[in-house]
Amino acid sequence: MLAPAYASAQHRHHVAQIGFGLDGPVVYESPQTGPLRADLLLVPPDTLHAHPAFGATAVLYLEPESSEWARFPGRESPVVVSLPFNPQLRSFARCAAAGDTVAAQWIVDTLLGQAANSGSSDDELVSQVCALIGQRLDGPITLAALANAVHRSPSRLAHRFREATGVPLRRYVLWRRLRTAVEVTMRGASLTDAAHVAGFADSAHLSRTFRSTFGIAPSFMFERSRFSVTFCESTANN
Repeated sequence: MLAPAYASAQHRHHVAQIGFGLDGPVVYESPQTGPLRADLLLVPPDTLHAHPAFGATAVLYLEPESSEWARFPGRESPVVVSLPFNPQLRSFARCAAAGDTVAAQWIVDTLLGQAANSGSSDDELVSQVCALIGQRLDGPITLAALANAVHRSPSRLAHRFREATGVPLRRYVLWRRLRTAVEVTMRGASLTDAAHVAGFADSAHLSRTFRSTFGIAPSFMFERSRFSVTFCESTANN
């Protein structure tokens, strides 16, 4: 996510957060460390933190169950911590904000220290399940229904999906819903319409989920066209 200066209230989320400033250092606060100012900061999963309004920022969110996070070099830290910084990230972030998807992928690869697609799945069954999820986002999606559709037991499908992608199926579905809501809203749809298309109960449900994941309300984000969001997934067909 590439964003102008904004402030988030103190919150925590299950995803890991890696952030840097587009024009200079970025600032995060946590009860354990107080305010930290650095070029690149890591907020570990489930860590209480806040982000004061302090210049434009770029943020990468990683699922803690993902293979990318399992290989991330700074994952051992239990608190918000600064990381080594590559100054080229800032120039590539400006290109990514202008819609350059190659630059966005370079940022992800650089922050991870390896190609983000190195863990991509070529499992045909998992690819089929991902396609089914994409077709069913506007309604309920259950493990049992997906397992029935691909003629597998729920337990076997859950294990195989997580083994192939590094992410539990339920979390993957949530990310797909968030991705769809973001894409639809950034094309001009209302939050109510986006919630319906993405399968949330209502706009309030979408707002709660978005706030718990990103620390800000979706209405704040979508009112400012300078925000740029890219979802990078572990599966090959998405």
